[in-house]
Amino acid sequence: MSLLYSIKEAFAGFAKARVSTAITVFTVFFLLLILSLVVILSFNMNRLVTVLNAKYDLQIFLANTITEVEIKQLKNELIDMDGVINVDYISKEAAAAEFKKEFGDDIFDALEENPLPASFSIQLSDDTNNRTSVDTIAAQLEKRPEIDEVVLNQGALNILVKFSSISKIVMYVLAFFVFLGSFFMISNTIRLIIIARQQIIATMKLVGATNAFIRRPFILEGMLQGLLGGLIAFCIIYAVVNLLNVQWPGLLVVPQPIYWGIIVAGLFFGFVGSQFAMKRFL
Repeated sequence: MSLLYSIKEAFAGFAKARVSTAITVFTVFFLLLILSLVVILSFNMNRLVTVLNAKYDLQIFLANTITEVEIKQLKNELIDMDGVINVDYISKEAAAAEFKKEFGDDIFDALEENPLPASFSIQLSDDTNNRTSVDTIAAQLEKRPEIDEVVLNQGALNILVKFSSISKIVMYVLAFFVFLGSFFMISNTIRLIIIARQQIIATMKLVGATNAFIRRPFILEGMLQGLLGGLIAFCIIYAVVNLLNVQWPGLLVVPQPIYWGIIVAGLFFGFVGSQFAMKRFL
């Protein structure tokens, strides 16, 4: 019975402070929306980094004087190197075929021989994703006489890694400010409602109502404000992500915990904000 009363009073508070409640819900929604976007972008950036790490990290171009025996020997040595998980050999003929496929069959007509070198594509393990480790491996390979050039294919990856690190910092800082913003908005709204109901609260205390009984509707009201803000943010994020994935399939991946986290965050901010607001009065 007391729970039903608390729920009824919580909704009654919405009607009595419509403007401040609407402002609070919108603020919570807006802050959670921005935080959710940063979290989603950070997650997908990390996913993209992981995908790029699965690609070949090093391209080794071989000298034209290298023999078949030396190629086999070099491949075996590359496979045995620490941090190397896969080595693919691309012959001069295969390189020429790929080049012709991209630029046309007549590309070598003016040349007497195939100018493209044979090469190895090397995939490194996750343990060597650190730039220093990759540079060390590349430096070791460049010293070998049968290797003409070593190319690092991690330029875009390194940029993404930097942005990924920055996005994590932004996410944590933003989460702090979102918490503060939601906390104070919900807290101030609950305070206004408590002030407006001071006479009723005093009367309830006179007839024996406990502080816990009086607090409950305000806690529920704060949680409802946070929940509404979280639900609106959830719906907009869900709709936008699905629309983008219809247009560009696989563009964004959003795990279910992120969606649920939006709603839980709204409830949590509402609970903490309402608790803080009541400390001065109840």
